[in-house]
Formats: sequence, C-alpha cells, structure tokens
Amino acid sequence: MRVLAMYLPQFHRTKENDEWWGTGFTEWTAVKNAEKLYDDHDQPRVPSNQNYYDLLEKETMQWQASLMKKYKIDGMCMYHYWFKDGRRILEKPAENLLRWTEIEMPYCFCWANETWARTWSKLQGTNAWSDVYEGEKNCAASGILLEQAYGMEEQWKEHFDYVRPFFEDERYIKVDGKPLFVIYKAADVPCLPEMLDYWEELAAGCGLEGIYVIGSACNKAARECVNAMLEHQPGTAMGKVPQSYRYQKNDVKILEYNDVWEGLLKLETGDNTYFEGFVGFDDTPRRGKRGTVTAHATPEKFSDYLTELLAKSAAHDKEIVFLNAWNEWGEGMYLEPDEQHGEEYLKAIPYAKENYKFRISKYMTENVQSEISVEEDLERDRHYLHLLDEWMTLRQNGFWISDWLEQKGYKRIAVYGYGICGKHLCRELSDNGIQIAYIVDRNAAGLNTACRTYLPSDQLPEVDLMIVSATYEYGNIYKNMVNKGMGKVISLQSILHDKRFSYGC
Repeated sequence: MRVLAMYLPQFHRTKENDEWWGTGFTEWTAVKNAEKLYDDHDQPRVPSNQNYYDLLEKETMQWQASLMKKYKIDGMCMYHYWFKDGRRILEKPAENLLRWTEIEMPYCFCWANETWARTWSKLQGTNAWSDVYEGEKNCAASGILLEQAYGMEEQWKEHFDYVRPFFEDERYIKVDGKPLFVIYKAADVPCLPEMLDYWEELAAGCGLEGIYVIGSACNKAARECVNAMLEHQPGTAMGKVPQSYRYQKNDVKILEYNDVWEGLLKLETGDNTYFEGFVGFDDTPRRGKRGTVTAHATPEKFSDYLTELLAKSAAHDKEIVFLNAWNEWGEGMYLEPDEQHGEEYLKAIPYAKENYKFRISKYMTENVQSEISVEEDLERDRHYLHLLDEWMTLRQNGFWISDWLEQKGYKRIAVYGYGICGKHLCRELSDNGIQIAYIVDRNAAGLNTACRTYLPSDQLPEVDLMIVSATYEYGNIYKNMVNKGMGKVISLQSILHDKRFSYGC
C-alpha cells in the first residue's frame, strides 16, 4: 500500500504574489497572522522550532524527504499550475527538485486546473488564495488573476514538453509503468478526450509506456477517458454531514472531525476510484470568519481513521491512498511537525500501514459498485443548462461559432447530436451561411431536418470538422468517432471555452 501526500508549493516568494497579496506574501503570511476566532479555536498554528521554511532552499526539501522516509510516506503529489498560453506559477520547487537528483523524494503532479480570481469577481469554480488579504489593486476589471484555458494541439504539446522531463525522472511515481498525473477538475477540461489521446501519442514517441491519468471531480465525459478517479477530501465528505450536525461559533462554520471521517469511510465509490483521507481542516487563516473547521481532531483519531481507509482501499484492490495534505498549513491540513503535536500525526502513517491488514475483512462484504452512483438525469440536465447559459452569454458579447470556424479555416462541417444544443448549433450555423454536411444522431430516422442524417454506426463521409453538441456523452462519442477514422472531432464546449474569456465573460 502506497500513501501519497498532497503537496503545496506556495512557500516561497513570487512576483505575482507580491503584486496581488502584498510584498513577501507566501502561505506562511496567512498562517502567522491567523486569529483565535472562538474560545477553543486551535489557532494560530506554529511549525516546530518556528520552521517557516522557504521551499527554494535545498535544505528544506532534504529535510522533507528525510521525514518522508522516516515515516514511510511513499511520495508527494505536487500541485502543478499551467494556465492559458503556458503561463506558470509556483513551479520553482518542482523544477529545483528535478535538478537536485540526490534528494530522495518520489513525486508526481496534480494539475490544479482552476482560474485564479478575486472572490468578488463572481466567476464560478475559481481559486482565490486568501480572502483576508484580498484587495482590488493590480487586477483586471474581471477579477481574473490567471486564466485557465486549454487551447488546441500546439498548447497541449507545449504542456507535455514541459512535464516530460519530470515524467522521465526515475523518482517520478508510476502506475503500471506509466507516469501518474492527476487532474484536479477533470470535468472542466472540455477537450479532455482529444488532449489525452494526443498526449498518449507524444508519450509513445518519446519511449514512455503512456500516462496514467486520475481525474478528480469527473463528469460522465471525463469518467470515460481517464484511467481512474479520485474524490478530494474532506470536501465531499463534509458535504454529506447532515445540517443538524453542523454548528457555528462566532460565525465560523464547524463540523466534528469524527462526523466527517465517519462519513468519508461510508462514501460509496466505483471500482475505478482511489480513496483520499485528510489530516484535519481549518481554512480560517485564509478565509477568516468565512472559514470552516473540523473540530476536535487528534493524532490518535487520525491514526485510527487512516488505518480504516487503508483497509477499505485494500478491500477495493487499490494500492494507492492519497492524503490531504503534507503542508496545507493555511487550511489546517498538514503532516509536518508543529509545536503542539510534534511528529505525532506523522507516526500515524507507519501505524496504519502495519495494522490495516487486520481490518480488511469488514470492508470485503460491501456491495462494490461497478459504476459511479450518480443521479444521471439530474447531472445531465445541469450540464446542458450550464452549457446553454455559457453559450448565450458569449453570443451577447459578440462571439459566433461561425466566426470561429472561419478563423480556423473549417468549411465542411458535421454535427453530432440533434438535441437542444444540436438544434441551436445547426440554426446558428445555417443563419450565418455555413452549410452543414450532415448530422449524426442515434435517432437519425426520426429527425425532422433538411440535412442528411446518419446513425453513429453508419459509414460517415469525410468532413473538415465534426462538432459534438452531445457534450455530456463526449468522452465515449470521441472514442467511437476516432475509431471510425473521423479526422477532426471537437466538442461544442471546447469551442466555447476557446473564446470564453476573450469576450470579457
């Protein structure tokens, strides 16, 4: 059983953080200035010997690697940031580790694919580092600090070329001989099927056996094209705690540590899902009174719960357990020693590894599901409502798919799917003088359209581009069309994402 700890590289100065949050800002800034917000609030947290380290110093990583080895942690899953047009931030610790080959620190990447924005920007699904340090200076009117966008093959190759030296490092963690790469929000990557296909080609071309991709926060399309899935914790488990079990002190939201962990251990997952545990949680250093706390955590409780999680993972034939986190000090999730508990949380790792085997049998009787248990109809409806809302907003800002096609040089177009989005797409293209070569739909025989129609199983004529409007099913559709020899396939969502921020949305 391998335990991989999530690893935050936000412990060194960067030009951007100086500009956005104040000169000298790092994760330690929030940690040092954390306040006790109610009587028994465990803040501020202080690292042992007040070791407010700098991750750019070699001695820091050597110290971390020695702790890993001492307490049987098998690797760090480092957050990796890659934004629009190859923009990077917080990349120096990983780049230094690549050069410092003598440091015995196994590692892999988790691509934290979120737009960085101010909380007041009202953009959904973004990452804001620290509410309590937020100001409006040196920021675009949109509130966007770093935009997450995925581009096309040129951008995918640039990204692959950057991570390739890491993949080829003998310390980089492999699964089935393939470098492990986690995507934090897989559902947010509209071009995920074709991007991963292209990466597989590039990996084969440089002698790699492939890439083992684990997707977190997957929708149906993402689930169909990743190797496995992961639910980041404690977020999912906290969401399952009943409202009646939650309470507040001085406006801070509080959940009991026991309630969250017990809910986590009861979560139903599919066979293809890895498990993740958490050390503790308290993000008030970043969020102030808007934060959330899991109260009454202790090293003894963590040790027992982690042993249970390893047992459950083994019962599900999963050889890796993720742990949140090694050093998320600003969210109260850290294994690194502090002045209150020393190295007691670290001692839970070898204890759990030595004792989980005695608890496997209690999880063997579970009804292990072959598929993710989701409310498919509700998930599908939400997906298309969000897509339509995004699309109509772009139209209001002057973006037309016909202009995008003309700019890219695509002339002979096919549309896959004639549901609500497919009808909107066909109408928009026709209204702007673009002739649709044909439509592919499972109900082709019953469609009321002047266009030629085909079933997915039919032999399909060549086109410059096939646009898939049935984006909820895109992962499976993409694979089927590529297997049939269709040259260029793209989702409607990818086209919209390619221009989303360019029009100020």
